[in-house]
Amino acid sequence: MVDHIGAVFFSVDCVLMQGRNLSRHVEERLGLRADPDPAHWAGVSEKALRAELEDLALLPGVQETTDWCWRSGLVPVASSLGWAPIAAHLAERFGFHSYAGRPLETRAGRFTGRAGTPHKDLDQRAFAARRAGELGVPLTACAAVGACPDDGPLLDAVGVGIAFNAPDDVRALASTAVEGDDLRTVIPALEGLTARVQ
Repeated sequence: MVDHIGAVFFSVDCVLMQGRNLSRHVEERLGLRADPDPAHWAGVSEKALRAELEDLALLPGVQETTDWCWRSGLVPVASSLGWAPIAAHLAERFGFHSYAGRPLETRAGRFTGRAGTPHKDLDQRAFAARRAGELGVPLTACAAVGACPDDGPLLDAVGVGIAFNAPDDVRALASTAVEGDDLRTVIPALEGLTARVQ
C-alpha cells in the first residue's frame, strides 16, 4: 500500500542557505573554483567535504520540515543542479528520500576530477517527473520549493510551486511566495497541497 500522497522537491542549493548558493559556498570554503568542471575537485577528500558540510550554518527548520513532510504523506526530495555528493550528504543528514546532482567519481576516499556515474538528471523538471513517476504520484500532487532563476521550470512543473525568499523573477514563476528565516515557514503552503490531494 502506498503511504504517501505526493512529493516535495527542495532546491537545496538556493533554499538551505539564505542569500547564498550552497554548492558555490562549499566550493569556496574548499578553495575550489565555482564552475561546472569536475576537474577542480581532483584530490579533494570526501572527509574534507563532509567536514565543511557539517560546519555550515544552514537555515533553521530543515529537519523539522522534512519530518513534517514524511508525517503528512509528502516525500521530501533534495533537488540540485550542483554536485551530487553535497546533495547526498544533505539527504542523509536531514532525511530526504533521494537527491539529484552532478556526479563526481571517487577513488580511495578522494575525488578524481572526473564526472561520476550513473549520470543523474541535471534538468530539475525531468528529474521531478521521473521521481514522481517512480513514487506513483502525478506532478500535480507535488510541490517544489525554490529561489534560484534556474528553479523556474521546476516550480512551473508541479502542482504547488513555492518561491522561498526569492527574487521577483522567480516569484513570477511560482504559484505562491513565502518569506522567512526558517524553512518551516513553507509548511502552511504545503498543507494546502495535502488538503487538495487527499
